[in-house]
This record gives sequence, C-alpha cells and structure tokens, in this order.
Amino acid sequence: MSNIGKLLRNAAIKIFKGFVLEKDVDPLTLDHSNVKTIVIIVRHQMGDMLCSLPMMYSVRDFYPGAHITLITKDSTNFKRIFENNKSPVDEVIYYEYGFESFLNIAKSLKDRKPDLAIVPSPVVFSATNHLFAYYSNSRFRAGVRSKDYSINKTGYLLNVKNDFNWDLGKVHQVDRNLDVIKQLNINPTHRLIQININPHCSRFADNFLAENYPDKGRPIIGFHSGAGKQQNVWAPENYAGLAKRLKEKYDPYFFISNGPSDEKYISELENLLKGKVELKIADSSVSILENAAIISKLSLFISNDTGIMHMASGFDIPQIGLFGPTNAWEWGIIGEKKVSIQSANANINNISIDQVFETSIALLSV
Repeated sequence: MSNIGKLLRNAAIKIFKGFVLEKDVDPLTLDHSNVKTIVIIVRHQMGDMLCSLPMMYSVRDFYPGAHITLITKDSTNFKRIFENNKSPVDEVIYYEYGFESFLNIAKSLKDRKPDLAIVPSPVVFSATNHLFAYYSNSRFRAGVRSKDYSINKTGYLLNVKNDFNWDLGKVHQVDRNLDVIKQLNINPTHRLIQININPHCSRFADNFLAENYPDKGRPIIGFHSGAGKQQNVWAPENYAGLAKRLKEKYDPYFFISNGPSDEKYISELENLLKGKVELKIADSSVSILENAAIISKLSLFISNDTGIMHMASGFDIPQIGLFGPTNAWEWGIIGEKKVSIQSANANINNISIDQVFETSIALLSV
C-alpha cells in the first residue's frame, strides 16, 4: 500500500470510530451453551493460517455442535489443504478485495446471526478483518487491543480484548492465537499443528515412494530449498553441501519438496546435485496435500522458514527449520523431534552446514 493509501485508510478509520460506540462486554456473561454460530477471520498467509489451526480445533472441541464459518483468502491455501479432508470449520468464505464483495460477505455474515466472532492478529492488525467481525453483529467479538505496545487502530470494533506483551515473553504464534480464545474462557485442547492426510493422498505418497525409492532399508531425507521471501532462503549451495555430507554417512535417498515460488532454487539445487546423489523432485502437478503426504513419510525433513515447514510440523517425523531474520521462538516448529536453528545475526546463510549436519545426526539417531 502506498503512503497516500495508508494516510487515507488511517483517516477513514478515525472517522469511522466516531460512529461506533466502543463498549467492552464481560466474557463471563457469555453463555457457552447457547453459542450456535461462530465466525473466525484469518486472512494472511499459509503459515499464519497453519499456526491458527490449534485455536480452530480448540474452538471446535469446545463447541462441538456449533456451525463455524472461516473468512479467509486464497493465499492461506486453506481450501487446498482441507479439500476432501477433515476440517475444523463447517464453511469457508473467501474475501480477496473489492468493496462490493465486502458488502455482500458482511451481509451474509449478519444473516447468519453469529453468536461469536474471533479475530486473531498474528502479524498485522487488519482493518478488514475487524470490520467483518463488527458487521457480523456478533454479540461477542474477541481479539487484540494492543500487542507489544502497538495499538490496534480498529480495536474499538471488538468488545472482548486485552493488551498482550507477546514479544517480551517470546510467545509463539500458536500460543498468541490461543491467548485470544482464552479471553472467552475457552480452554485450549490443542497446541500442535494437526494435518490429516486423506486416503487418496496417502495412497499417492505410498506409490510415489515405492516407485522412486525401492530400497526400503535406506533413509529418505527431504529438503524444501525455496521460500516466498529471499531472506528466508538458505542457499542451494548449502543444501548441496549438506546432501553430500549426509550421503557419505547414511547413503540416503533425497526428496526435494516443491512450491509455487521455489522453481529457481530447486533448479539450482538440482544442477548442483545431478549425478552425485539419488534424488526425486516433486513436480508442479503434485498438489500441496500430496506433497505433504510424501513429507509425512520421510526419515528427516529440512526446510527454510516457509509455509510447508509449518505443515510438516503436523507430522510425527524428525524435522529441522532454518531461520534468518524471523524469530524462531515466534515462528519455529513445535513438537517432539523438531529443531529450529536460528542464525546469530539474521542472515540465514550464516547457519553453517556443520550445524545442520550435526543436528541431522542427532535427530536420525533418535
């Protein structure tokens, strides 16, 4: 958004605030037994959505009979992950942009007469997300008033909200989302990211492995060498050097995971490793969930800080996540046999091959 656009948006927010009566409600007055319809608004990227899954599943467990609607956008990949798969929500509505589309969705939400709206704020405070909650006309609208002394300029649209010092406490994004529902006295039942693999994708993965990795006695090590942001990419030369070290010790097969913005990095890595190790690359026809199904069956998965890293954390496999400028304590992988390696100075390429190799040995020996 341009500077002029930001100024106009901030001015509109201030003007609109004059027409809204800001009045918080006591969450203790929420009769949970009467909550029948819920709206959850998560509209950022795939990683943000995945880190909100424990919150969504906890809400589902707490209100097993409620109808839950998720407002999201295509970049979260929610549809691709949960198509023909077990979903924590009953209905998904997509909003990308456009005033007319916003009005239509806002009216649709209001017609549902939701009892509760939930607006987590993992990265930025989205005015659009808070406006959806407000226009849903939900009696209880839970979210964040401020985080780490940054004021939510549209927090006046919420009526159950608190100030959170998450950075000071080095609170993970999963726990930040759970803190939002704790305000409603909802006891979280999940903390780990949970991804279910449907039978079709599981069969696809089994066939893929049988066809490409015939020797079941050899480990299969996966790399995800790309990322949506250049600063999150551990150089292909590093992955190649790591692969050579791992080959010397374990003689493994290698699998290269693919994503929509990864072609450049995969091509470079393929050229570096061609004829030196046995590897298979997931081509562009492999869906996100099929790719995930393959990853779920690997001996070890090593990834840059990107969406597929969070998805892989939902599987019971050894895993390493590599972090440069992003805080690993905030976005790192959670669970057993999961290790996040943080660069000492925000440059991901200052993570040494030795560090990753020694961590790989430790995880493969478990």
